[in-house]
Amino acid sequence: MKIVVIGGTGLIGSKVVGELAALGHDALAAAPSTGVDTITGEGLAAALDGAEIV
Repeated sequence: MKIVVIGGTGLIGSKVVGELAALGHDALAAAPSTGVDTITGEGLAAALDGAEIV
């Protein structure tokens, strides 16, 4: 299952992404450092493509 975690590189988000990946999910950390800017929308459509959970 593809899961996008907004803020996935932060203190809590990075732990969530790690746990989801350990459970076998396709966990994507969405943050400016990974090319996703939720303010301007840059990279957001690509990150959300095929996601089942955000």
